[in-house]
Amino acid sequence: MRNFVVALLVVMLSTGVLSAQDKSFNHFDIGVGMGLNYGGFGWSVAYAPIPFLSIEGNVGYNIVEPVGGAAINVYILPKNNTKLYSMAVKTMYGYNAAFIVDGGSFESKSFYGLSVGISNELRFGSRKRSGVNLDLLVPIRSSDVEDYYDTLSDNGYETAALTPITISIGYHFEF
Repeated sequence: MRNFVVALLVVMLSTGVLSAQDKSFNHFDIGVGMGLNYGGFGWSVAYAPIPFLSIEGNVGYNIVEPVGGAAINVYILPKNNTKLYSMAVKTMYGYNAAFIVDGGSFESKSFYGLSVGISNELRFGSRKRSGVNLDLLVPIRSSDVEDYYDTLSDNGYETAALTPITISIGYHFEF
């Protein structure tokens, strides 16, 4: 995670000077929402050095513990201040499974891993500075997740099925 933060700062500093004059798209994005992309219930912050790429971080609370993550979005339909809609392929590392356990000898746990999917951005108003993001993500879960799920089930805990696709939704402001 430390290497990601250093790389993010280098990209922001090196491209900020080059793209500071480009007003055709908004470079920064902050959102509040729920789902994997927001660490459960939380915040997402992104920086787009160019219209085809953004680097994102998130922090939130997934009912078990505070969690965080990082993502890269590669835009198929690039960001633009005149467009209502943009779409990106998202690759994210962060929490992608959580188990809430009440009582007994097992504990609530969060698991981290890679998730991939599609990010959809719908912006409103004449300057397209705010709107809704809807992400469809496929969590790539480790065998530890399946093992813990099986252990809980085998020991009489009620367990909800692990979903193969997750939805994240949030409201965003760009500047």
